[in-house]
Amino acid sequence: MRRFGALPPTSIAALAVALGCAAPQQATPVRSPSQPPHIADETGDAEVASALQRERAQLPPAVAAACSSDNAWHPALSAAARAAATEIIDALPGAGVEVPAARRGDAIDVVRKRVFWSVVRNLLIGARLHNVGVFVVPGRTTADGQPLRIYRSAFTPNPGAQGSCVHALLASAGVRHIVNLYAGPMTTQDLEDEERRAVTAAGGTYANARDDARAANWREHAREGGADREAMLAVAAIIRDQILRPAGTAPRGHVQIHCGGGMHRTGMVMGVVERCLGGESMPAISARYKAHVGWRSAQDPGGFEAQNIAFIRDFDCSLLGTKPRS
Repeated sequence: MRRFGALPPTSIAALAVALGCAAPQQATPVRSPSQPPHIADETGDAEVASALQRERAQLPPAVAAACSSDNAWHPALSAAARAAATEIIDALPGAGVEVPAARRGDAIDVVRKRVFWSVVRNLLIGARLHNVGVFVVPGRTTADGQPLRIYRSAFTPNPGAQGSCVHALLASAGVRHIVNLYAGPMTTQDLEDEERRAVTAAGGTYANARDDARAANWREHAREGGADREAMLAVAAIIRDQILRPAGTAPRGHVQIHCGGGMHRTGMVMGVVERCLGGESMPAISARYKAHVGWRSAQDPGGFEAQNIAFIRDFDCSLLGTKPRS
């Protein structure tokens, strides 16, 4: 019987390979050569690549130096997490821990989720997948009259540290309000606490989706019903009350919004802002969305989810008091 301490790291290595963080082992072919890790700014169609380049060009130099625009996703990650969880559960008897056969599936699922989200967090933080971008909202200003800039990102490491991405946004980009859209199963409390302390120390404010059930759950509504009315109402409230007018007034400075990886929740909210408030066309919005989910092509779409584009396209802009570009 194999002992727990002797567990071969094949599936764990596969998790790293799935996002390009380690060289693949011969014994665990997780991806084919046609499925490279999806890093949006390394390769991609011209439209998507130029969308990211235009955003980067608008970043203040200190932000561009401290914050990476890299982002990555690979569809093999979930399967690799399940394979790792299965190995772990099957190895437990060697350590004297028996899992009843009737509960084996449940045990694998519990471990799979822990492994998956632990690896995702470590990749986001350790690989500097900050996924930073920016959009200037036409006709909207900060409290002191500057054109409002919304910076977007993933969770980033050491938010309170000198030289961190968050520090650069606060010190060099004039961010004074941070909106965390993430309320999922990944462990992020330490990052949220650091962000809150950092922006508060800079004289700003912090909004956290975990403090608001409606803000926490809207994406599940959207997944279940496409452009679900409840999801649209929740996103409208986030944009109106947490981004444009936190505490009922224009923000003291610019705004940073993020979710876990800066892809889906952030991409959907930003897409609605770009369409309903910015007058952007759907092709331009789609290119920017793809640039932040690791899109390479229709064959290698990274984390692209068509339902998210549908949500942006079908969003009722009258909830924000505007009409979309025809």
